[in-house]
Amino acid sequence: MDMLKELSNNNHLPSLFVFDIDYTLWPLWIDACPGPPFEADPSKPYRVKDKYECLKSIHSVICFIILIKFVCHRYGNVIRLYPDVPKILRTVKNCPQTYIAVASRTQEPEWARKVLSIMPFPENEDEESVKLSVTNGSSSKVINYNTLADVIDYSEIYPSSKVNHFSSLHAITGIPYDEMIFFDDEMRNKEVNYKLGVHFVYVPDGMTYELFLSAIKEFVNKREHSFLS
Repeated sequence: MDMLKELSNNNHLPSLFVFDIDYTLWPLWIDACPGPPFEADPSKPYRVKDKYECLKSIHSVICFIILIKFVCHRYGNVIRLYPDVPKILRTVKNCPQTYIAVASRTQEPEWARKVLSIMPFPENEDEESVKLSVTNGSSSKVINYNTLADVIDYSEIYPSSKVNHFSSLHAITGIPYDEMIFFDDEMRNKEVNYKLGVHFVYVPDGMTYELFLSAIKEFVNKREHSFLS
């Protein structure tokens, strides 16, 4: 966190942080799970042998986790976030003049939106909502984020190319492409970099805080170099 504070002081942080959803924020393809009804149950304990285990097949994805914040699909199996995702998103929210977006080409956009809207967004395993202290001059206020959707400012969730997703985000936000950073698990989506100039970050094993900080440092260094050139 100290490193990010130091980086944020130079005004070269991304203005828009964009995340793919499947295998970036959570370890499954939402359109390959058994589907609705989806149900959030933050009070029901759920225990497994390991920290998490995912069993994948062509027709289904079953995910387990020891945390008690999750969403279940129609067969009662768990959909959960990668462990570092809440910390990453809270960090972005604590940075001034930054926004969060998601971009997904899923074939089941309504399923994805539903899970985002009910996925509990905890500060830690013992709390049901996130409370961030945001200081503005001499006053401060507490912002509560109860679900993952509460943290997201913009969303592009529909079958299409990521280039189209980012073109839409650019039109909606007015943010230049070179002030955007995109985290995604598929290398084919790096086309947003060479077609639009968006900073692309490959996410091979889900979002981690270490990967996040490394990507931000690379982005800031690149921006500083471009300003000096």
